[in-house]
Amino acid sequence: MIKQKINWIDNIKALGILAVILGHIASPFGSFIFSWHMPLFFMLAGFFVRFDLSLKELIIKDFKRLMIPYFIFVIVGLIMETLKRIALHREALDYVNEFKAAFIWMDMTSLLHTYAFVLWFLPALFFARVILVILNKYIQNILLQLVFVFTVFISSFYIDLPFGIDNAMNALIFVFIGNIFFRFHQDNKIVYVLPFLLISSYFLFGIPTLDMSTKSYGPIILNIAWAVAMVGTLVIIFKKLNIKSQILTLWGGNTMLLFIIHPYTNNIAHIVVEKLHFGDWYLKLFISLALLQCLLFIKLKFAHRGILKYV
Repeated sequence: MIKQKINWIDNIKALGILAVILGHIASPFGSFIFSWHMPLFFMLAGFFVRFDLSLKELIIKDFKRLMIPYFIFVIVGLIMETLKRIALHREALDYVNEFKAAFIWMDMTSLLHTYAFVLWFLPALFFARVILVILNKYIQNILLQLVFVFTVFISSFYIDLPFGIDNAMNALIFVFIGNIFFRFHQDNKIVYVLPFLLISSYFLFGIPTLDMSTKSYGPIILNIAWAVAMVGTLVIIFKKLNIKSQILTLWGGNTMLLFIIHPYTNNIAHIVVEKLHFGDWYLKLFISLALLQCLLFIKLKFAHRGILKYV
């Protein structure tokens, strides 16, 4: 049972990271991918929030798993961007602002000038999981928890807090829904309503625009319903298929590394295609995926060495 559960979750994570890579290449699928890919990862993260740990234990565990990679790769991003600008004779970074972005604001808008822009996800997830554990400790009624989570979610649109806390408040609703779904409803027949909700929503309203990194939503309720219906539909499909594939397990088990590194490989792929004067987004995708696969081979061989042991 546990192995089956890991298989379908790894398969969904593999699809999710493929969507992330494709979403950051100028492909015709960008709007569709952005409508659900980050809610997917926040909901999946909600599956495994452990309430049996004390708050201190959870903070220590998640800080090692999420924040240490953030600090390592935000510095790597600054160094790589600096080297690129030197090589291309471009204007130097404003390091005061970049250090404020990296160590105080921790949001996508502030990190946008370097390869570290994707890292906003890590502090947002760290604080969202901490808030959820605190919530579960002091409020046991799920309906009251939902009221609190939705109030926090709405508040996130009106404030801008350091350490990406407003992004965490925004993401909390998907972490919460993922946790409730996984604990109570994943095997409930009511989940089979979700594909019909997804299809009906598409024909009635089209694909809702969403960019969680900047808290840019379309109709909020429609955004949430669409993303939850999409994730629920993927859960149904992948649980039924129960695919056992080493490559999907490898990609699904290394989503953090792939998520952090794909801006570099996408950039290399873009430069190659531009130099070739041939191909389009599909060739960029192929090159980026090939480079990331090479990285995974390296990770398999040196998983416990250097910075690779943190991701």
